[in-house]
Amino acid sequence: MGTMSERLVTWLDSPGLTWIPLVFLIVVFALALLGFVVRNAIWGRAHSARVGQAGGGSVLLGEYFMEYGLWVFGPVARVATRLELHPDTLSWASLVLQLLAAVALSQGGFGLAGWLMLVGAACDSLDGSVARARGMASDAGEVLDAVIDRWAEMAIFFGYAWYYRSFPLAFAFSMAACSGAVMVSYTRAKGEALDVDARGGLMQRHERAVYLVSATVFSSLAEVVWPSPGRPLHLLVVAALGLIALFGNLTGIRRTVFIRRELRKR
Repeated sequence: MGTMSERLVTWLDSPGLTWIPLVFLIVVFALALLGFVVRNAIWGRAHSARVGQAGGGSVLLGEYFMEYGLWVFGPVARVATRLELHPDTLSWASLVLQLLAAVALSQGGFGLAGWLMLVGAACDSLDGSVARARGMASDAGEVLDAVIDRWAEMAIFFGYAWYYRSFPLAFAFSMAACSGAVMVSYTRAKGEALDVDARGGLMQRHERAVYLVSATVFSSLAEVVWPSPGRPLHLLVVAALGLIALFGNLTGIRRTVFIRRELRKR
């Protein structure tokens, strides 16, 4: 059994599955960011209604980079629309990729998990764009998207928790981050159900995705350059989990207090 486990870890850490795809993706996104800077310099600052609907930027993720994310995935969304991909297909693809990433994380394959999380997050971002472009946006689609988001995100946190089961602090951060992520989403949904706009706060879905993907990707690359003796701790990931645990739970508390105050005014 030990030999099979060692072979699995070796396979998950192989260059073809880990840092080669990651380096390629980083180069692509860096060049795209340069193109976005040039585009803004020539035609002015990009603004989109979708960023405003998401609550705009924050100290954790500025509006500029949110606009960049929408811009860089715009051509991909148009291709998916022309191919007539169903939005639900993209939602389910996101879930499958995130589940695979969770398995890779649990076994220490942070490199493979990094790009699986990145592609999974892209699919999650595209499903809504494709639905609107094809005139298929619906309440049923939003429910599926929201449920899949929760399943996928909890699976990722469980993957981290399993990997860090021998590191008490990192394990605690993983579980606290999971509860914070759930409460951020739940309090907003509960507020909307009661006709209260509770979109404020930090560590919303897109912010959590950026922090976790970035930390996992760069931590796995750091292990290639400066290998850790023994089992890698991936300190960047631990820091990201700690931030999500702190700000996510604070946002959940803040939204709860805000919703109760607004309801009492009625």
